[in-house]
Amino acid sequence: MVKSDAFLKIIWYARIGLIPLIRGIPNYILFARCAFPFFLGNNTKISYKSRISIGSKVFIGDYFRINAYSTYGVQIGNRVTLREFGIIQCSSSPFNKGEGLEIGDNVYIGPRSNLGVGGKLVIGSKTLIGADFTAIAENHIFDENGISPSLVTRSGITVGERCWIGHRVTILDGVTIGDNTIIGAGSVVTKSFPAGSRIAGVPAKCL
Repeated sequence: MVKSDAFLKIIWYARIGLIPLIRGIPNYILFARCAFPFFLGNNTKISYKSRISIGSKVFIGDYFRINAYSTYGVQIGNRVTLREFGIIQCSSSPFNKGEGLEIGDNVYIGPRSNLGVGGKLVIGSKTLIGADFTAIAENHIFDENGISPSLVTRSGITVGERCWIGHRVTILDGVTIGDNTIIGAGSVVTKSFPAGSRIAGVPAKCL
């Protein structure tokens, strides 16, 4: 028998709202700060919760991974959505912790994001980011002997407010993106751009 639209809507909102809300309740006392309501996806794993501050109406999707071991912790604003299968990696070992992550209010980050928080990573309020987004705030140093496994730069990454970042964009260490910037899908951003830029390409250039 075909289910009615009303029944399917009830199932939908229970699956993406009520169940994640119930799943998030046991975590409130474990975070440094966690406002109500908090929605937590299925099979999501979060390490070092005491280093994480979460605002109100935050949704973290299924199968998300967070390692928050960092100097300044992970700060997530109000009404932030982190879609499924994403990664926030603040450290690779207890002897190599990153700087920290700040995500402003009303930020949306699509599925399968990869946020490498060696240096400080900041994403401004009201920024919308498509799927398969990568931002790595760390870069290995090259010399005459090739790549150095241990020597890295950690200049950090800053993405301004009200930016729109398309599908499968990569932003590299040392980049600052000004407010109200649009980045075309598939771009690799290797240098900084001022507010109001319209950029795309590999490497990204102003249009």
